[in-house]
Amino acid sequence: MSTRGTRTYYIGSDAEVTDALFTWRTTPETLIFAIAELRHVGLVQSPARTRPYAPHIAAGVLLALAGAWTLLAHPTLYVVGLLAITGPILAYFWREPRRWELHAQYQGAAVVLYSSTDVRVFNQVGRALRRAMEDGRRTPWGYGLAAA
Repeated sequence: MSTRGTRTYYIGSDAEVTDALFTWRTTPETLIFAIAELRHVGLVQSPARTRPYAPHIAAGVLLALAGAWTLLAHPTLYVVGLLAITGPILAYFWREPRRWELHAQYQGAAVVLYSSTDVRVFNQVGRALRRAMEDGRRTPWGYGLAAA
């Protein structure tokens, strides 16, 4: 039995890093990893992805433009105006933001430890995990190195 208390490196709304456990609160479940069993931890920045409903929105806008073209007196001007307004709005909603992810080997399997679109929070979690792993490698006498 250890007399040492649990050290917390990071605690937030979606993640917690202690000297023994890495916890990621995702929906619908919470993932818990033992720090001592993590290997080959690395960071991956995933590209922005197209939202699943974006092609349906684009098709709806094209149908609306086709209908507007036949109903308006000067359809060219109206369609150009509509495109000027809806184009930037569609471009904004078309993509999901980039995600930053922590990947690792855990008990022989590749896992995603953590994922976030907020780079500031992601960096805080990543630094906390790094500190927890470094502190877990220390022996009671330091790093186990001898001075010559």
